[in-house]
Amino acid sequence: MSTNSELKARLARLGPVRDADPPPSFSGDAVPLVLRLEGALERPIHVLQRLRAAGLTLRSAHAVINRLAETRLAVCQIADGANIPVLATDLAAMNVHTFRRRQLDPSMIAEVRARHGLSQREFAEVLGLDIDTLQNWEQGRNKPDAAALNLVMAYDKSPALIEQAVFEAVV
Repeated sequence: MSTNSELKARLARLGPVRDADPPPSFSGDAVPLVLRLEGALERPIHVLQRLRAAGLTLRSAHAVINRLAETRLAVCQIADGANIPVLATDLAAMNVHTFRRRQLDPSMIAEVRARHGLSQREFAEVLGLDIDTLQNWEQGRNKPDAAALNLVMAYDKSPALIEQAVFEAVV
């Protein structure tokens, strides 16, 4: 038997390796964060340590560091109880900027539509929605999912972009 096979067999008998320094546990829901590297990743170990202190496992924090180094962007799940504003401040000092999903209120859909001067039917057509769905959202009978709210917010920020993406010129 080769040395490699012997080592694997011995390790298998020992069982799984436990994390010697488990991350702190937090109660509450996980919050998706987008981390964007602005500049050089000069202190990756400090970033990793800060992510660990915010509840990420060593493996997850390491994966975030690798993604930041490769693509300058990483997405991770941080426990809501981990004091995200403090985490964002600490990471910003290391050239890593933190973004969280906007807290969108479904009641703002009618405001966005009115701000752009569209009827319910026109707004539903532009967004590719059924008119009944839009009416149910605006009247509070149903709640849109996050993707639908993101589409409404994108339209509010850049109607021309959404129109270009959804419609094509007729020649």
